[in-house]
Amino acid sequence: MDPPPPPIPPSLPKEEKTDKTKEAEHSQPHSENGVGETEGSGANTGPVDTSKSRPRRKSEKDKKLKKEDKQNIIKYFNQTINSLVKKKYGKKGFYYPFKSAEIMITLAAVKKILKKEPPMIEMKVPVVIVGDLHGQYSDLIRIFDMFRDDTNPGYLNTRYVFLGDYVDRGRQSLEIIMILFMLKVLYPRQFALLRGNHECRAINKAYGFAAEIRERFLDPKKSLEIFEGFNEVFTHLPLSCLVADSILCMHGGISSKMKTRDDIMKVFFLFLIPPFHYSILFKIPKPLKDVSTNPIATDLLWADPMIGLPWFDVPNKVRGVSVYFGEETLDNVLNDLNLTMMMMNGFNFYHNKLITVFSAAAYYPDKPNRGAICCIGADGRIGFKHDTSNDHDTGYVTVAPQLAAALAHKEEAKVRRGDDGRGLWKEFQKSREERGASGQHDKEEDKEKEKDREKEKE
Repeated sequence: MDPPPPPIPPSLPKEEKTDKTKEAEHSQPHSENGVGETEGSGANTGPVDTSKSRPRRKSEKDKKLKKEDKQNIIKYFNQTINSLVKKKYGKKGFYYPFKSAEIMITLAAVKKILKKEPPMIEMKVPVVIVGDLHGQYSDLIRIFDMFRDDTNPGYLNTRYVFLGDYVDRGRQSLEIIMILFMLKVLYPRQFALLRGNHECRAINKAYGFAAEIRERFLDPKKSLEIFEGFNEVFTHLPLSCLVADSILCMHGGISSKMKTRDDIMKVFFLFLIPPFHYSILFKIPKPLKDVSTNPIATDLLWADPMIGLPWFDVPNKVRGVSVYFGEETLDNVLNDLNLTMMMMNGFNFYHNKLITVFSAAAYYPDKPNRGAICCIGADGRIGFKHDTSNDHDTGYVTVAPQLAAALAHKEEAKVRRGDDGRGLWKEFQKSREERGASGQHDKEEDKEKEKDREKEKE
């Protein structure tokens, strides 16, 4: 039963009408029967609920202003892209003078587009697959230059799928992510931007992106706002891309929990309730802020292949997250998803059904890899553009000896720190105490000098 209407307030004593009140009554809207009514009034008089009033219709002037704003943003994006591809920023490594307000406008524009994209997007052929860039902006410009001609720049001549890890480690993460976001706004169907494991707040806070923003924007409030704004947009990035309905692209690897393509589209997490061990699935739409709550998303961003691994997955002890998967797991997932091939980052071939692509050249000084991109033609043929691979273009495919060496190195580092794994923390505390003691000693010396000066004055 509906609640009774609120009581009608008692009428106030009549006041003498002044000239102002007469003008106000004359200016009030009138109904068809000539009686003046306020907005929302009806048969039952009472207090007007302004919260339920109808929104004001957008006038032609408002629509025109909004259209002009959109045109100005597009104009700004085109001008900025034309400047960013110049040698000064793309070859010589100069920082582009971004303004904080312009960055926030870019983030708001690209967020509107990414929010509409599902966790798995689709792309037609021909297309170029680009792997990790890690802040090496010159590599992105080099890739665009591969496809330029006399009339158009390279970013306009083909489609692109980027596999993530745009930021961290390199010194121009901001140039990479800004030009890609602008291109995504201008050409949303031509550019697919997937999420990598470095597009997670905890990772890019520790591995360079946060430090780069603080270096370039000295105001702490602005730098924090920009950093949080980027990570908010990263949570809306899709996790995978299906090329030509047959090739699945992602940053990390596959998950044995994927049985259908809908599993990727749902992006759910699974947990067990003891003692009944019921598997409960919860659908989590984007944004996906904490990837670790989702086993499929975690594997799509972190899993690695291993040669000669049995059918079951083993924990990825080197990364400390996700799993290694073997040939049989790859075959099962391809069959379940009705696919012919997969691609992830790190240039290599695996089981003739998985290709890994890594596009950041000379990533390690002692391992000067050349950086590769994968091209899929209109006829479905797959090739690699520009420099051919060298001995250092091994990607992330792991074999048993490499795993054993990596684990041995990890154990050796643990022994150096101390058996309890707290050696580094103890060293840090010790150095901190030493710095504190020396600081206290310096303060005492300063006090003694001040006393000596006072004595000399007396």
